[in-house]
Amino acid sequence: MMEEENKYIETLLERFFEGQTSNEEERRLYHFFDREEIPDELAQFKPIVKYFESGLMEEMGLRKDTKVRRLKKIQVIWGSIAASFLIIMFGSLLFLKNAESFDSYEGSYIVRNGVRITDLNLIRPELEAAIQKSVLLEQQADQLIERLTAMDDSREVEILQKFQDHNQQILDNIQDEKIRIEIGKNLNLNL
Repeated sequence: MMEEENKYIETLLERFFEGQTSNEEERRLYHFFDREEIPDELAQFKPIVKYFESGLMEEMGLRKDTKVRRLKKIQVIWGSIAASFLIIMFGSLLFLKNAESFDSYEGSYIVRNGVRITDLNLIRPELEAAIQKSVLLEQQADQLIERLTAMDDSREVEILQKFQDHNQQILDNIQDEKIRIEIGKNLNLNL
């Protein structure tokens, strides 16, 4: 019977050092190594087990009766951190997957000769050209504004009025009222 118990303790020790023992199994180990007489082949492990039973708890400022609660709390904290990390990882992967499939031109169309064209392969070059043209116009407008701010007030008011009149002419040529209103808002014109 003593030999069976020793083999069981050896098995528990292996699992203990691998961090695979339950709280009950650890209590059995602690109880076993509390004895005065321990078999020679297991005696070498007594200081290590006693350290984990009391020394480690003292270093951490724990008492024996709070060890289980504290360890469970630590496990919950680390489990929460691991779960959060996994959620962030999977969320990032899903976002990147969706971002790769995102097409900013999706849903765009042009009307040519009264026909609505939605095939992105056909209209993409025209959309990109329109964007490039708008960027160029914006740069030119910024340069014009810089020049205007350097002029005297009367000349600036005259040029700004011409600019407003030109924008109004553009708006008057847009047939779709919703689009005209939206562009007018962007151009800061009063409609």
